[in-house]
Amino acid sequence: MKKGLLKYFLSILAACLPVLLHAQGTIYTRSARLADFPQKTTKIVLSGQPDLDAVLKEEITSRWRISPYEFCTEKEYEALRKGTRYYFLHFNSDSEFTWMHLSKGGPSEGNPLKTAMDVVSIPVYSAGDPQSGELVFLPAFIDIVQEYLLKAMVSDKVSYRGLKGIISRNRKGRHICTDEKLGRELFAYGAPDYIVPVIVWGTPQGKHRHYYRMRISTDDHLLFEYRRRRL
Repeated sequence: MKKGLLKYFLSILAACLPVLLHAQGTIYTRSARLADFPQKTTKIVLSGQPDLDAVLKEEITSRWRISPYEFCTEKEYEALRKGTRYYFLHFNSDSEFTWMHLSKGGPSEGNPLKTAMDVVSIPVYSAGDPQSGELVFLPAFIDIVQEYLLKAMVSDKVSYRGLKGIISRNRKGRHICTDEKLGRELFAYGAPDYIVPVIVWGTPQGKHRHYYRMRISTDDHLLFEYRRRRL
């Protein structure tokens, strides 16, 4: 009897829930909030580091395809980031890593559809100025961010899982490289049909001493592994 009543009340609640939500206001999922991405301009924020900015400009110009974009300075980013007109692709650092970070501009509070939102981040090198060789995989990181956006706009599952939501499982026809140095060389030379390891190390001074391990295909830049590990 009790189970029957419980099922009855749950069915009534399920029927009424859309009405209740409408009465309380719309609930926006991450995918819904990302739906305007293709129509908005993405500001590519230059870091002020000549080597990084030179590679970034070249790779964005040749690879960015999912929204209009413009380059801007850190100063311009600070002036614009609380507005709702732009998304921002920029770099930020913690004690161990420098991250490529995509965010949606907006105020910190107010209308849920218009507030700022962290979209996705990927570690690109150890914190500080990039060392020689650390920017080799920047083209892949740019493509991975774009793949995430394309899938997150139509899938809440992907949008909430982050980069782990776009990990590819189909390795058919690809060679697996397990050596970090060789993998870097294969990627730099554009060797086709390989999956190579990408290790992003934290700075030795970092408190937590973690590193990130990824596996990325050399030709189409698909992500096959993304893990955070302790040294």
